[in-house]
Formats: sequence, structure tokens, C-alpha cells
Amino acid sequence: MRAKISSRDVEEARRIRREMADWEYINKQPPRIREALKYYIETGDLYVASRIAEVCIEEFNDLRIRARIPNVG
Repeated sequence: MRAKISSRDVEEARRIRREMADWEYINKQPPRIREALKYYIETGDLYVASRIAEVCIEEFNDLRIRARIPNVG
């Protein structure tokens, strides 16, 4: 049985990712990486974000950490 996640929780996670992200670092990235990081901030979907960036999940997770985007959600 999966826990139900409210829209309030989803929005709170999104807010936290937005506020804690290093936007200076994100905006200096190549377009594909930059857009993937922004997608992750909005959705929290590591898999799709890594596909957008055209890197494996582990590499994208390293980018997420360097961009100071917390893994909440």
C-alpha cells in the first residue's frame, strides 16, 4: 500500500527545492543540463530529468547535489 501524498505536500517539496537551489550554478550550465535541473526542481522526477540531460541517473544526481537541490518529495 502506497502512502497518499497531498497536493499541499507536493507544493511544499517544490517550494523547498526552489528556495534551496543554487540558481547561479544552475544558470551557468549548458542548456540541456539547466533545463533538466529546472524540471527536477518542479517535479522531483530524477529519472525524467536525467533523460532530459542525457546522462545516467547517477550523473544527474551528482549535478543535483552540486546545484544544492535537496531530494525532498
